[in-house]
Amino acid sequence: MEARLCWQAIARRRMPRSSTTATMTHPPPRPRSATRSVGYASALAFGSIITRKHGQLLESHLSFVLLVTLATYTFRDFAPLFFHSRNWPEDAQEGVLLWIKLSLLFVAAAAIPFVTPHTYVPLHPEEPVEVPSPEQTASLLSRALFSWIDPTIAKASRVEHLPLDEFPPLADIDETKNLTKEVFPKIDPFELGKDEHIFWGLMRAFSESFLPLAFGDGQHCCFAGIRAPLAVNGLLADIEANGPQSELKSWAWIVLMFVGPVFVTLTEEQYMWIIYRINFCMQALVTELLFQHALRIRVKSERSGDGQGLNDEKDKNMIGKINNLVTSDIENIKEGNKFWMQLFIRVPVLIGVAIFFVWRVLGWSALVGLASIVILLPIPGYLSSWIQTYQAGMMSRTDARVQLINETLNVVRMIKLFGWEHRVEKQIEEKRDAELSHLTMQKYLELINNLINFSIPLVTMAITFGTYTLVAKQDLNAASSLTPLSAFLMIQMELHIIFYAVPVSTQAKISLDRINDFLHDTELLDDFEPRRPASATAAFARPSRNDSVLGLAHTTFTWSAASATPFAAPDASALTGRHFALRINEPLVFPRGKISLVVGPTGSGKTSLLMALLGEMHATPEGPEAFVGLPRAGGVAYAAQESWVQNETIRDNILFGAPFDDERYNEVIRQCALDRDLSLFDAGDMTEVGEKGITLSGGQKARVTLARAVYSAAETLLLDDVLAALDVHTGRWIVEKCFKGDLVRGRTVVFVSHNVALTRPIADFVVAVGNDGRIASQGSLDKVLQEDAELKDEVEVLARADQEIDVPEASGEAAADLSKKDGKLVVAEEIGTGRVGWGALQLYMRNVAAVPWIYWVFYIALLFLTHASINSQSYFLGYWAAQYETHDRSEISVWFYLAGYLGLVAAALIVYGICWSIHVYGRIRASRIIHRDLVVSVLGTTLRWLDTTPISRIITRCTSDIQGVDGSIPQMLHSLLEGSVYLTLRIVSIAIVLPIFIIPAAIVLLLGWWISSIYMRAQLSVKREMSNAQAPVLGHFGGAISGLVSIRAYGAQEAFKQESYKRMDRFTRAGLTYAALNRWVTVRVDIMGVMLTTVLAVYLTYSANISASNAGFALAMAVGFSSYILSWLRVFNDFQVTGTSLERIHQYMVIEQEPKPTPEGVPPAYWPASGGLRVEKLSARYSREGPRVLHELSFEVKSGERIGIVGRTGSGKSSLTLSLLRCIVTEGKVFYDGLPTDGLNLDALRSNVTIIPQVPELLSGTLRQNLDPLGQHDDMTLNDALRSAGLSALQERTGSGDESRAKLTLDSEIAGGGGNLSVGQRQIIALARAMVRNSKLLILDEDYDTDAIIQKSLREELGKDVTVLTVAHRLQSIMDADKIMVLEAGRLVEYAPPSELLKKTGGYFRQLVDGSDDRATLYAMAGLPS
Repeated sequence: MEARLCWQAIARRRMPRSSTTATMTHPPPRPRSATRSVGYASALAFGSIITRKHGQLLESHLSFVLLVTLATYTFRDFAPLFFHSRNWPEDAQEGVLLWIKLSLLFVAAAAIPFVTPHTYVPLHPEEPVEVPSPEQTASLLSRALFSWIDPTIAKASRVEHLPLDEFPPLADIDETKNLTKEVFPKIDPFELGKDEHIFWGLMRAFSESFLPLAFGDGQHCCFAGIRAPLAVNGLLADIEANGPQSELKSWAWIVLMFVGPVFVTLTEEQYMWIIYRINFCMQALVTELLFQHALRIRVKSERSGDGQGLNDEKDKNMIGKINNLVTSDIENIKEGNKFWMQLFIRVPVLIGVAIFFVWRVLGWSALVGLASIVILLPIPGYLSSWIQTYQAGMMSRTDARVQLINETLNVVRMIKLFGWEHRVEKQIEEKRDAELSHLTMQKYLELINNLINFSIPLVTMAITFGTYTLVAKQDLNAASSLTPLSAFLMIQMELHIIFYAVPVSTQAKISLDRINDFLHDTELLDDFEPRRPASATAAFARPSRNDSVLGLAHTTFTWSAASATPFAAPDASALTGRHFALRINEPLVFPRGKISLVVGPTGSGKTSLLMALLGEMHATPEGPEAFVGLPRAGGVAYAAQESWVQNETIRDNILFGAPFDDERYNEVIRQCALDRDLSLFDAGDMTEVGEKGITLSGGQKARVTLARAVYSAAETLLLDDVLAALDVHTGRWIVEKCFKGDLVRGRTVVFVSHNVALTRPIADFVVAVGNDGRIASQGSLDKVLQEDAELKDEVEVLARADQEIDVPEASGEAAADLSKKDGKLVVAEEIGTGRVGWGALQLYMRNVAAVPWIYWVFYIALLFLTHASINSQSYFLGYWAAQYETHDRSEISVWFYLAGYLGLVAAALIVYGICWSIHVYGRIRASRIIHRDLVVSVLGTTLRWLDTTPISRIITRCTSDIQGVDGSIPQMLHSLLEGSVYLTLRIVSIAIVLPIFIIPAAIVLLLGWWISSIYMRAQLSVKREMSNAQAPVLGHFGGAISGLVSIRAYGAQEAFKQESYKRMDRFTRAGLTYAALNRWVTVRVDIMGVMLTTVLAVYLTYSANISASNAGFALAMAVGFSSYILSWLRVFNDFQVTGTSLERIHQYMVIEQEPKPTPEGVPPAYWPASGGLRVEKLSARYSREGPRVLHELSFEVKSGERIGIVGRTGSGKSSLTLSLLRCIVTEGKVFYDGLPTDGLNLDALRSNVTIIPQVPELLSGTLRQNLDPLGQHDDMTLNDALRSAGLSALQERTGSGDESRAKLTLDSEIAGGGGNLSVGQRQIIALARAMVRNSKLLILDEDYDTDAIIQKSLREELGKDVTVLTVAHRLQSIMDADKIMVLEAGRLVEYAPPSELLKKTGGYFRQLVDGSDDRATLYAMAGLPS
């Protein structure tokens, strides 16, 4: 109503004050309707007391009636006091009683309802939460002022760091499980049932919030748009000496200047709170949608559209892409959601209101300015399309970088052992440079766009004033020049919002499209494909399901639905050109309640057979009798060849969500030979296995995986070569105690194994898979061996070779470092306290230039020049208008003042352009250096640190935190410096005109700083907890992706969903607290700024003795100052909060490091000329404070000798190999070819020693790049190495019978970690790599699958001067060694040739050989009679 009256005051011809008294009339009598409303209200109040059923409804209606009554009385009796023409209340005859009634009515209608707490109403009455969110029970006033967060702020002010458990509880309406239940039917393509973009589903899901927001934002913008220029215009008109009088009194305009901004602040913060709540709910929903969709995708195929899967250039970055989708892309969507409604509602409304206001003041001249805006606006739109193009390109390059970092971290141990850190750093830096080049171009386009948006309203203002004075022949005055200035500044601000919102909204659209593509274009399991919308999938032929039997018939299985696919099983290469297919031509039915054995050569498709049963492969029926059967009703358990364990305790990995049965559990531990392993750990089965099971050896992981399957209640067990990583002693124990035991008896077991000799006694049914992916034979073992002579020969060879030593020891430093009783391996993530440290801020500030202080001085000076020219524009307009007060219009040169104004605009644009260019240069340089230093620090750290730090934490720093360095941190710092300059110049400008203003301004600044400091103690804790709460979400996501097959086999998807809900809720809880704190400080600081402006307005109106032009200038500056105090403090606080990304990155730059290369550590060019090794009193420990794991070992190995290393678990075999490479803390001396290794650079040492672990790791790229990463050798050398390593023999053995399956070539693509190769193929490639490296020292950790081929290559192909150290698991492989080294408890107990050790009565080695089933053969190999 006040706004309408104010508009009427401007439109109406103003009357002199002397005439106002003549219009006063006596107030009319009070209407009877007021008495009736009081009676009605009394009846409602009485009814709400006596009835409980409808009490709440009656109370709400009573509040509404009282509020309407209060509004009526306010209009009748309070509003007239604002006008010159109406000084008398309508009900003045009631006297004092009127004000008493109004006071009581205000208390009853407004005060009580606004301060009364709400009653908690649970979302699901049957499941109320124990402690509801304080927001759900807060009063209206508490919600408006966000006072419900006060207890959290009070707690945070008393402690260094406030933990997440002390944050306000999450409201049940925001819990992830409730959100997914309500919203998934609207956004999940499989529940939706049609091919629709996810955007429309999200709009439907949040329509109840978006529609009121849109309507409220429009109303809010109208009021926000008119109140500032309207109040300034009315106040100036009232105080101008000879100007027209306003109909409203001066104090009325002052009240409007206070009430208007407060109302705008409260409504705008409620708007932002709802937006933030939508954002965090949306993040939870989209993350869960991506997670649950990932549970449906095919493991070895990523896209259905082109059939190229992981080998397609567009999709080989899938893991990196998923990481980006759940981090960067969701953040982009959240940011875009803040601005899209402003872009389509706020900006048009406010620009329209501003233009309308200018039209009311300047007349038709404003239309000319509007025309100029319309002409110039398409330019920013055109530039925005360019920005969008570069943004899309940058996102794809970010995916590639994150994918490379992810793959690097997965094989980081191999990289360090080979000394390849510098090569990988260079690769990552190349990806980073490509990403930053797009970011640089994007920022320069934003500069051009920003300058245009900045200049449009100023040029429009010049055109409008020029038209008003030159064409319309009107005089400028304070009201007609400075009041439109406020409107034009509003237009400028809204155009700045366009400048910022368009790129942000563009980024959000691109990210939303990427998520939509993932949901609609990834290839899914066959069980889910028919549920795709009809438009997405053609006719889908499938074999019938027969869940009453376990088997397959007349079906071809491939790793993609496309006709030509490069995918293969984990035990067969999935390389370009190798189109693997498993063909089941005849019915294959496994007997129920029996143990079935699946055998065949490496790469034949044994694992694929299990995958086909589990539904992981694409099934194509070859006839009407085709079927696939897996009885899931009784439960299915699966143990993968490459064991998958979670980052939990050993017990949790075995239970896998099943109830704990102490008797059954202990029996499983015994049968799976885990008793002794658990006794090695102080915490026993409560020991954490670490990420990827780093605590455990390969054999231990295999037995934990087997124990999980055996402990489960599943009737069907699918086991993929679980004995491959075990020694024969342990393998026999498991065969005898586990597979023949009562826990397996009566269950259906399908067992893939290379070790036919060991598993022969338990095999009731045998299936032989041929080289061509077909079933060669099936039936009893004798029948299969009769039909497959090659398999029979292999069984006989393996039977002679199955003489192993002992259980492999636990994995190096992880096992040794678990000395704590709680079994914790992964250390808790470090959380900073207090404000972000100067060291973290310096990380950015010192890297912007070679000489940082010159950069910052020049940069800040340019900011001062920019804003000085901007402020001078306002002063110049006031000076121009003042000329009309002292000069005749004919004496004023409009062109002179117009040219002067445009000159100031041009100067501001030029200076700002230079300043922004410097800013872009500095931010890109800092981003490049910070990312490079982070990668160098992580790759240069110790293996111990890497083992105790989850990969998800490092990935978070390389994604979310680096994104902050690329975007929000430099932007916030720029805004902070620019805001500081802006406020300083505003204070100076006002002080020149009105020096006394400095006092209230200082008071407001101090109060704002005090409130801000209280806020920051809480906000920094919340931001840190929020950042740390995101890593577990990513870790759970990544762990589930790596174990998809196992999760689906066990049917554990629901349990993983529930765990994901729990982790997501913790993040949402922190996120909503973060948003509430922002709103809390905004409301308080903004109201303080409004109070400052109001005080200044009172002083200018009633006390100051200055001209109207100077008063208008001071008021305009004060409005800008007070409105920007909040923004500046918010930017300062946000910079502190976003600065936690720098803090988190800085934490990983000061981690423990291995020694860096020095010039003194570079060895001579000839070194090493031989493989001689001399060790003197070598001791080792895994940390400087930890216990010794090696005790003063001394021995010598001559060049070319082959040494076998044996010992029980924990004897120090792996520790010895790590100490030779200086991967752990060592004491004593090691001489390699005469040089002490402690004086050599680590890269020089490790690049001249080659280690082949049990499960070798490979880098993504071609086979050539894996063999020769530095590009130092020609193809002939590489092919010779592959042939010498035995690859040809392996491919001849596995390639016959299928001409379509191409051989491995140097151009074959290798997946990250070698995931598309079998373990045997990886080990042969690792041996070939060793041959290419031509190392004089080779360390081999044996593997069972391809031992015969590798041993043959070692004996025949290696140079005579190559020293070989073999960590042995089979006696036969080391009986022809030159010497045997026996370790026990970290001490060297025996070291001599095998023949000598066998002569030593009571010797350790002799006891091992004498206890072997093949004692005579082993003695013969040593040249001794048995």
